[in-house]
Amino acid sequence: MTGSSSISIANPAPLGLFAFGMTTNMLMFVEMGWVEHEFEQQVCATAAFLGGVAQLLVGIFELLKGSSFSFAVFGCYGTFWMSWAMLYVLQHSETSDFEPNSSFTKGRVAFMIQWGLLTAGFWCFTLRRNMCLIILFALLDVTFFLLAIAIGTGSKDWVKVAGYFGFMTALMAFYTAFAELANEELGRHVLPGLKPMLKAKVVLDTDSVTRLISYDAKSNTLFLAFRGLQIQSSSDVAAVVGAVAAKIKQVRGDNGKCHVVVDYQNVAVASSILTEYLAEVQKLQSERYLSVKRFSFDSFGGEARSGQAPPLPGMATLETPAPKPDTAARAEPMVEVERA
Repeated sequence: MTGSSSISIANPAPLGLFAFGMTTNMLMFVEMGWVEHEFEQQVCATAAFLGGVAQLLVGIFELLKGSSFSFAVFGCYGTFWMSWAMLYVLQHSETSDFEPNSSFTKGRVAFMIQWGLLTAGFWCFTLRRNMCLIILFALLDVTFFLLAIAIGTGSKDWVKVAGYFGFMTALMAFYTAFAELANEELGRHVLPGLKPMLKAKVVLDTDSVTRLISYDAKSNTLFLAFRGLQIQSSSDVAAVVGAVAAKIKQVRGDNGKCHVVVDYQNVAVASSILTEYLAEVQKLQSERYLSVKRFSFDSFGGEARSGQAPPLPGMATLETPAPKPDTAARAEPMVEVERA
C-alpha cells in the first residue's frame, strides 16, 4: 500500500498563532501607552525570533503538510515581523546609514494599507473555514488600516485606537491556538469557534451522490465533490459506493477503470460504520480505480495528494493504525475525515 505524498507531522498552527499573538500583544502595549516606549527594544528581539523565525518555520511545516493557505499566512506575517525588527535595529544603530529621524510618512501609510489589503484577501478565504479565523483576520485587517490612519494623521489618539484593536487581535490569536490544542488533545470540540462554516450535505440515496460526481473523458478522471458529506448509516455507505461504481460502469463499461480525484474536506463518518466504510472503499479502489488522489483544503490550503485510501487524521485508515480508545472515534459520534 503506497503512502500519502504529504508528510505526517503534528499540527504546527498553534505555535504560529502563539508567536503572532505574543509579538503583536507586546507591541500593542507600547501603542496603547501601557508601557514605556523603550520597551520596543524587547519587542524587537521577540519580533525577530518568536514573531519572525518561529512563524516562518510554522509556515514551512504547513507547506510540508500541503496547506497553501497557512503557508502563505504564516510566511507573510513571519517575514513582516522579521522586517519590522530589522528596521528597528537600523533606525537605532549608530553605525547604520539609515536616517534615524526620517519619517517617510507616505511610504509608511502605503505600507500599512498594503498589509491591510493583503489581510482582507486572507479574510475572504476564512469565510469558508471557521469563526475564529474570521474574527481574527477581521480584527487584524482593521488594525492595519487604523495604523495607516494614525501614521498619516500623526494622531496619538488614533495610535491608541489601533493599539486596542491590535490587542484584541492578539487575544483572538491566543484563543484560537488554545482552542486548537484543547480540541486536539481531547479529541472533540471543547472550545467553540473552530467548527467549519460550510454546512454538511447529507447522503440520502444514490441519486443525490451521483449529482456530486463528474467525469472528464480526456483524462479518464472521475471527480468526486464529496465536501461536507455526512455518512451516518450502512445505507449511506451503499449509496456512496454504489453511485461511484455505477458512474464508472456508465463511462467505462463493466470492467473499465478510471483515475479518481476526491474532495474529502469536512466529510464525517459515523464511528459505528467507519470500518464498514473503509472496507467498501478499499474494495472499490482495488476493482475500479487506476489511481486515486485527494483534493482538499485544510482548516488553516490545498493540493491533490496521492494515496490508496481517504485520509482520516487521527482515525483508522488504510494507511494508519487504528485509533486508541480515547481518540475522536470514541469521543464523537461522527468522525471528521478532515480535521476542522
